[in-house]
Amino acid sequence: MRYVIHGAGAVGSLVGGRLAESGAEVALVARAAHAEAVNGSGLTIRSKKGDRRVTGLTAVTSLSELTPREDDIILLTVKSGNTAASVQTLREVFGEQTPIFCLQNGVRNEELAARRFLRVYGAMAGISATLLGPGVIAHTLGYNIGIGNYPLGCDELGASVIAQLVRAGFKAVTHENVMAVKWSKLIVNLDNAVLAVIDSYVQLARVVPEVSRFLAEVEDEGLRALAAAGISLKDANNPFDLSARVAEMRNLIADGEKIREAEGLPFHLRTYPSTWVDLKQKRGETEAGYFNGEIVRLGERHQVPTPYNATLLNLVEWMAAERLEPGHYTIDELTELVDQRRRKLYEPASHNE
Repeated sequence: MRYVIHGAGAVGSLVGGRLAESGAEVALVARAAHAEAVNGSGLTIRSKKGDRRVTGLTAVTSLSELTPREDDIILLTVKSGNTAASVQTLREVFGEQTPIFCLQNGVRNEELAARRFLRVYGAMAGISATLLGPGVIAHTLGYNIGIGNYPLGCDELGASVIAQLVRAGFKAVTHENVMAVKWSKLIVNLDNAVLAVIDSYVQLARVVPEVSRFLAEVEDEGLRALAAAGISLKDANNPFDLSARVAEMRNLIADGEKIREAEGLPFHLRTYPSTWVDLKQKRGETEAGYFNGEIVRLGERHQVPTPYNATLLNLVEWMAAERLEPGHYTIDELTELVDQRRRKLYEPASHNE
């Protein structure tokens, strides 16, 4: 099998690099500078365990540089906003029977892929990586990958890809209901907007009580919206226990040593979410609409108030449009903005006498 990784930025390059290390044939479809660096000197992966260089990867900037093969497997790793265009581009080169694995956050990518491809798989990426520069990425957090057929089941091909990912060092499992797992991951991704707005990173947010408690409310609000919509999170291999996660974040007690340890983490090992990167690089758009926006829409449809996610969605979209960098608000200011929205929700309607 040849893995064609379309949209090989940080996560796509990490998965591709580790697959190549395990003996798989990999072709990265990446931006020009990154592709040139990978072809010239290989891919450098930085982590807590040190740096290592992966060679033997092929990197291209256009699908036209690849000759389609019957044993191709597409790993789609672009952001959700680019999925529709990417699927169209892929379909112009690859046949409709080519397996495509949506290794992306969000829950709408598989549906878009299924409009053009017949063999679609959901893939949950419980991993974080950062593109530090052309040919250099950092693996900052996580090894979990889950795969299943879209919308249900998991066939032999899915199981064989899982086996290859395990050989590559990932904690990879199959899922009968992979979309339940991807909805679970979406709840976790609701936090991305918070960290972008206040300019923080995962390792620090997890040990600062006021931030942790805010994140708990954001996620709990998301869970209430999913419950009202009847969206199940049940899957035998679901790695997320979200109720326990929310409870733990709410009950976090300050630990000075852990806070100092998180603050002392080198920049390249900090896990900044993609939303933070989008604001930092002033790209003008983020994926917040595919995360917090999903919860806001469900809340509107099923009469569930969503002041936390609505506030975050509005702030992030405004910051992106204005090209504002992360850190425009503190956690206290963010909390006050949510409280203002909550008060408006529960103010009694005025009536003219």
